[in-house]
Amino acid sequence: MRSRKCSAAAVLLAIFANSVVGTSLTAPKGAKVLTVGVIGDYGWTGWAPSPDNFCFEIMPQLEAAGITVPNEVINDCDPGDKQYITNATALQMDTSSYVGQVCALKNCSAFLSVGDNFYDSGVDFTTSGILRFQAAWVDMYSQGKFKKAPWYQCLGNHDIVPGQSGVDFQTKVAPLYDNRWYFGTQGLPYYTYDLEGQDWSATFVVVDSDCFLSSYQKNTSVYKNAYTTGCHENTQVQVDFLTDAFANSKATWKFLQLHHPYMSAATNETDLAPLISVVERHHGIVLNGHDHCLGHFVNNDTNFILSGAAGYPQAGDCNNGVPLGPYAKFLGANALTAANGFVTMDISSKEINVEYYARDMKFEGEDLYPVDCDLQPSYSFQITQKAT
Repeated sequence: MRSRKCSAAAVLLAIFANSVVGTSLTAPKGAKVLTVGVIGDYGWTGWAPSPDNFCFEIMPQLEAAGITVPNEVINDCDPGDKQYITNATALQMDTSSYVGQVCALKNCSAFLSVGDNFYDSGVDFTTSGILRFQAAWVDMYSQGKFKKAPWYQCLGNHDIVPGQSGVDFQTKVAPLYDNRWYFGTQGLPYYTYDLEGQDWSATFVVVDSDCFLSSYQKNTSVYKNAYTTGCHENTQVQVDFLTDAFANSKATWKFLQLHHPYMSAATNETDLAPLISVVERHHGIVLNGHDHCLGHFVNNDTNFILSGAAGYPQAGDCNNGVPLGPYAKFLGANALTAANGFVTMDISSKEINVEYYARDMKFEGEDLYPVDCDLQPSYSFQITQKAT
């Protein structure tokens, strides 16, 4: 008897048959105060690294023989990430539960992603990609406040490793797979959306910061592919998109939402300067991830909100909690670890109340990042300067 193989396309056709296409959820309108969660660098569950014998024995032979090894395979040999995977998966699960607890108390209405949704090499339109998407996002964030809240998504460097196929899955396929996954209305990696309150509005512009980094254009970079090469050659498209969106918006607040940090305790990505100059002209706010920790930076009267701590935290990304200068207002780390957690923003016409929630890091018998009451913010600040 002949077995029937279930292709990726067949799987999605079955899913689409039971879903409403083109009806992505959006945040509710008309609230006096709207609370959103900012979350990034989270998607570890379901990642299967390449075997050690392939990475250390076979791959060098292939490279010596002139055989091109795909970037996805090379990236899945990353020794640090291979070492992290077990703990990272457990930490993502524990942190997702923690975010759910906080958001139940705070009544979060939406989540704003700052990228790296799927480690280590993204997802694409294959059965393995579908299984990863289901395990690392659909099932992981399915209960309580997660159940009906839209996620305004953003791409990170791990998401673009598969190239155009990975970008297309997240921007075009995923919103049809689950209507909570929002990626604009054009299927592009950059888009804009508005949150509208009772007497205020907020414009958000999402861009793919991977396109701007010159380091990703080196032949040795696993992030160099036809997609990143093409968009790097025309970054002005996204700069113009941001410029026009902010200029045409009369919103009370304006945000740039992207993955990489222009201000950081680890590496300042100065290639992003053309984007940041637009934000500064409009008294906007920057949301980013990439650094695996929580942080708040201020430069040129612009607030940079780092929320990259929903997966595997890394103390060095926040300089082990030691401020580098007056621009670093908060770093969620200590000598042992960075804190798992996320950021909430309570948006109203008067102010944006920004709160950093760091989880009490009891893990493997130790309290690596002690927090007396982790259902209360570890740090907060208020933004009152309106956008122009």
